[in-house]
Amino acid sequence: MAETLNFSGHETFHCRPFWLKKGHDFLQQQRSFSDDSAVAYLGVGKNMVTAIRFWMKAFGMADDNQLTDLAKKLLADKGWDPYLEDLGSLWLLHYHLVKERHASIASIVFTELRDRVPEFTVKQYADYVISEIPRSNAKTLEKDFGVFVRNYRDKDEELDDLAGLLADLELVSMTKVDAEDEADRKARRVYYIERKRRATLPARILLYAILDSHPEGLSLSLTTMMDPVGQMFALDKEGMTELLTEVDKNYKGITFARNSGVYELQFKQRPDRWTILSDHYAQR
Repeated sequence: MAETLNFSGHETFHCRPFWLKKGHDFLQQQRSFSDDSAVAYLGVGKNMVTAIRFWMKAFGMADDNQLTDLAKKLLADKGWDPYLEDLGSLWLLHYHLVKERHASIASIVFTELRDRVPEFTVKQYADYVISEIPRSNAKTLEKDFGVFVRNYRDKDEELDDLAGLLADLELVSMTKVDAEDEADRKARRVYYIERKRRATLPARILLYAILDSHPEGLSLSLTTMMDPVGQMFALDKEGMTELLTEVDKNYKGITFARNSGVYELQFKQRPDRWTILSDHYAQR
């Protein structure tokens, strides 16, 4: 587990579906989140301005007050998907949320905890982090966990909140708990992230993530791609194989085949990851 981790900064607000576009348009005008005018321009309270700034960085859309290349390509008015109507865009954002580690819980849950403890409570999560980093504060971890869950869950009676930005990915499941006391309900609730085939994950978004995570090499084994990319998308080997077979069919210079008993993704020449994303959005 990395030494520098973040479990706060979002002011306990999960990311609303329209916040990234708001943040993009704000920064595009050469504004700063620390400006006094930010509250009026964004039309939210001061704490929400802080939260928007946090989520822009967490999703890889900005580094402080500077937009990233991905944000410009995705969220500009004439960009690939400024209003995040394509489910592939949500998978792309999920990948960057886990990769960036600014909201550290996403990386911990998807690439560490989930494979060790497939079903976990908020206390088990907090205990795991504290076992790795003893100085961590349990209350802070539990609040951060609540924000993480709301990012991935629909609005319902259990959570009593607005749907999270990534709810449509259906990545995080939870058990219903019968208890009158709300605190008891939350404490006993069990969460799980099943590794399986992901029918809504576009093959090109997966390929982008593989190229981004493994920036070198003309051959990548299935085992190499399962860690960390397969973990990030909660894919099992069958799901990964199915998507990479689709990649093979779509690109003449890319093959996915079994060599000497090992499945490998091979490139005649490594494709540009931005071109792969552009290809995805051209299919819309």
